[in-house]
Amino acid sequence: MADRSCRLPVLSTKTLLVMKPAAAVHPPQNLAGEALSLLAWHMPDLVAYHHHSDEWWFAPLDDNLPLIRLNRTGLDMLKAMNGHTTVGMLVEQYGTKICGPDGQPGSWHLERWATPNYSLCYFGTDPPGGHRHNAKWDILLQQIREGWSGQKGFEGEEHLEDFHHHELAQSKEDDSHFDLIETTVSHLFREPSEALSGLTYGRLLMRQLRRLGWFSPKPKVLLEIGGGLGYLAQELGKDLLPFEKQGITYLSLDITQPFLTLQVTRAKVGGWQVSGTRANAESLPFADHSIDLVIDNENMADMTPAQLSRKELTSGVGETAQHQEALDWIRRLRLPIEADPPESVIFNLGPIRFVAHRRVTCGLV
Repeated sequence: MADRSCRLPVLSTKTLLVMKPAAAVHPPQNLAGEALSLLAWHMPDLVAYHHHSDEWWFAPLDDNLPLIRLNRTGLDMLKAMNGHTTVGMLVEQYGTKICGPDGQPGSWHLERWATPNYSLCYFGTDPPGGHRHNAKWDILLQQIREGWSGQKGFEGEEHLEDFHHHELAQSKEDDSHFDLIETTVSHLFREPSEALSGLTYGRLLMRQLRRLGWFSPKPKVLLEIGGGLGYLAQELGKDLLPFEKQGITYLSLDITQPFLTLQVTRAKVGGWQVSGTRANAESLPFADHSIDLVIDNENMADMTPAQLSRKELTSGVGETAQHQEALDWIRRLRLPIEADPPESVIFNLGPIRFVAHRRVTCGLV
C-alpha cells in the first residue's frame, strides 16, 4: 500500500460527476432514540490521502464538501461502517475516543458524516436499493448531494462538458479541479513518488506498456481518451528517448476544449508529435484500423449512463431511443436480468459504445 495517496481496500475512487448547486446547511444529527438502531454504511466513492503515519484525509468527489482528517481510530470507525454495525454500536465503541488530529471525538463525526454537508456515510435500515450486494450507491450519492437524480440532463454528454467548463472557470489554477473534484490515481501521482519507486504514474505506465510488448513494434498512431490535464501524455513521453518517439503521432481526444488545449500543450512538453480532436469517445471519429494503441485512463465512469426502469427491463422496450439502445446491448451481450428487478437500474451504455469501436484499433489499454 502506498504511504501517500492510496485507495484503501474498503474504499474506492472516482466515479460520479454532477454539477452541484449551492449546498444548504444541515444541522448535526441527534444520535438518540431510533437513530441508534440504524445501520451505517460508508460511501464507496471516497478519495483517501495518507498524509502522515497517523493521519488520513477523506472526502467524496465534491468541490463543496470539506476534507475530513482522521487518525487511526477514526479510520477504523469509518471502515466499521459496513452495513452490519448500528449507529449505537459505533457511539458506544468510538463516541468518546478522539478520531482525528483536530481533537473531535467519534460522536462529533457520527453526528455530521451522514448529513449532505459531509456525505461520507449513510444511516438507514436497508442499504440503497434494498439489496446489500446491489446497492445503488450512485443514485444515493445524487439524492443526498444534489437531489437531481433522474432529472433531464442526467444521460447526456452536454452535462459533463458544462460541468468541466464551469469548474475550470471557477478555478484559479488548472490543477485545482482535479485536486478537489475529479481526483484520479494518475493525477495524484503526476509527480515522482516513493510509492512508485521514484516514478510518476505516466512513466510507470510506459514501462508496463514496454513490458507487455505494446511498443514492439512501436505504434504509429497512439490515441489517448479523456486525458484530463495532460500529465499522462507528458510523462509517457518523458520515459521514451527522442528517437523512440519518432514516427509516432499522439492524438488527444476530449469533449471539453479547455482540457484538450492543456493535453496538447503537455504532450508537446513530453516530446510528442501531437494533435487534438474534440469529440465524444463513444463515437470515435476515426477510420477503421487507423489507430494502433488506445489509452483510456480512469475515464469510462464518466461516459453516458442510461437509467432503465423495471418496465423497460422486463419488456425489452425502451421509452427513448437511447434506452432502446441500452436494452439492445443487454440482449446482444446476454446480460442476465433478475426475475424481479429493482425499480430502476443504471446501465453503463457509454463504455459499451466505446469498447464496441475497438475495430478502429489494434490495441486497447
